[in-house]
This record gives sequence, C-alpha cells and structure tokens, in this order.
Amino acid sequence: MDAPSSPDLVGRRLTDIAGETGADPFDLLLELALLEPDLKLRVKAMLANDDAEGVAMLLNTEGCTLGLSDAGAHVGQLCDAVLSTDLLGSWVRDKKVLTLENAVHKLTQVQANLFGFTDRGVLRVGALADIVVFDAATVSPGPVRRVVDFPANGERLTADQPTGMHHLFVNGVEVQRDGKLLQPALDSLPGRLVKPSPR
Repeated sequence: MDAPSSPDLVGRRLTDIAGETGADPFDLLLELALLEPDLKLRVKAMLANDDAEGVAMLLNTEGCTLGLSDAGAHVGQLCDAVLSTDLLGSWVRDKKVLTLENAVHKLTQVQANLFGFTDRGVLRVGALADIVVFDAATVSPGPVRRVVDFPANGERLTADQPTGMHHLFVNGVEVQRDGKLLQPALDSLPGRLVKPSPR
C-alpha cells in the first residue's frame, strides 16, 4: 500500500490492517481512499498467477519460459522489473521451487536461445559479458516505488533498489560495484541494441 497521508501504513497489507481495527477490508479501503487528496492512495493487488502450485508447475515445465511485457503500455500500474530478483529470492530461496542453477539458466541461456542471441546467455570466451554477481541468501526485489520522470509528468513504477545485488557488468564494463552504481561507467553507455544472431 502507498498512502501518503498515512505513512505508517505504507508497505502493509490491507487485510492485516482491517483485522487489527475490526473493519471490513473493502470499507477500510474506501475510508483510506477518502483520506488521500487527489486520489493518491495506491494498493498492490495480485492480478494473475495467484495459484502458487500452478506457478510452481509452470516454472518446472520444460519449454515454459519466463517473462512478460506489454512494451511499456502500463508502466504506471505494473512493474515487471522484479522478475529476476523475485524468482531468485521467492521461488528459489524461500519456496525452493527451482534450483538456483535452473533459475539462472532460465534467466540467461534459455532467454538468449529463445531470441536467437548466440553471443549472450553464457559465460565463455567471445560472448558479450553481461554478468550479475548476487548473494543467493539475500537477493530480493526491494521496494517498488513510483517515479515521475516521463513527459507531461507521467509516472511509472520501478524496482531500482534490489537487495543482494553486488556487481553488474554490461558488455564487460563494470557498472555496479559492491551494490553502488558507478556513474562514469553508466555515462559511457556500455549497453548496445541487441539483435538476433544470424542462424
């Protein structure tokens, strides 16, 4: 929950707050919405994939790949940036649905193969070195937050403060060290437009 007028409620579950106060969850939602000027109350809701057993089955199905995108059509309502850190923290470490090795394989080589990138997705001589060094014991998405940086004061959701992410290399250039972004490296724009390799 994101409630600027009630900062003590930020990050809490509506059902938990309702249980503590004896209120009906829907009535509480309406009351909180009325407290927020300009309709600034935001709640996070599971829209799909709320069947943990079903998701676990899909994650372990050969040929089922990870990912979702609507090409940015709903950046103010959805934040898909948490996919990899949520997979590693929740589904690998906490729920033990996948092995760490299988999850990393699905996030890297499986994706590269799917899109025809023969120079990515593996660590080998000659491949482009996009590398993330993370701590499997602490990796998680961190907070999802709202930023206003689009034209016409447009807003989007971002998850740019993950935990357990120590080092990041883009095309062999270190852009994050010990969890801190290296601005000069970022300013050099080491990333490149990716195109499928000739088959």
